[in-house]
Amino acid sequence: MKKVILLLMIAVLGGCATHAEIKMPAVTKVHDAVYENKTLNYEILYSQPKPGVFSGGEQLPLAPLEEAELSVASASTLKELPRLILKQLPVSVKYLAENPDLTLKLEITARDKKGPAYADYEFAKTLGKRILTLGFGSSEYNIVADFDVKYFLLQNGEEVFSKEFKVKDEVDHEKGRFDSFNTLKEFTSQMLEKHLILTLHNFFTEAGKRVEP
Repeated sequence: MKKVILLLMIAVLGGCATHAEIKMPAVTKVHDAVYENKTLNYEILYSQPKPGVFSGGEQLPLAPLEEAELSVASASTLKELPRLILKQLPVSVKYLAENPDLTLKLEITARDKKGPAYADYEFAKTLGKRILTLGFGSSEYNIVADFDVKYFLLQNGEEVFSKEFKVKDEVDHEKGRFDSFNTLKEFTSQMLEKHLILTLHNFFTEAGKRVEP
């Protein structure tokens, strides 16, 4: 009976995993008359430490996102970036590739080769848990956002406003034995989306004071 109880306790511990809780304050899209019926295009420049296990991790220069050298992890996270940007445009602003009224330029500098937001595996904590649960324990991670972003808004080719944000945030995450690795990508994407929402909302709110109707 004692062995059965012990096995049940191990199974419970192994199956219990507390997922990351990425808290997001209520933020609505910017609504300002100066943006009414404006069109907008965007340009993304990106920099991160040089990817690769044997690289020295030197910071790469800013480059257009489609030309930047990415790690597998950062490529997976950043593929959602254009969609996230378009979701945060002010009310009534429409995307237009050619000859837009406004151009949004982003300079994103990630501090880790895994990208601006990533899942950081905690080996020591995971090992300790696995020992206590005879290998059934969940894996320990931190979901991290660690990057700088500078936004520029151009109107008719002239810069009207710019602002830089330094983002540093992390939350604990436990990956259960039966959780897919896709769950890590989902929480990483949520973390990136959170800070794009917050910083772009702040930027477009302040930039509205400089935009000509």
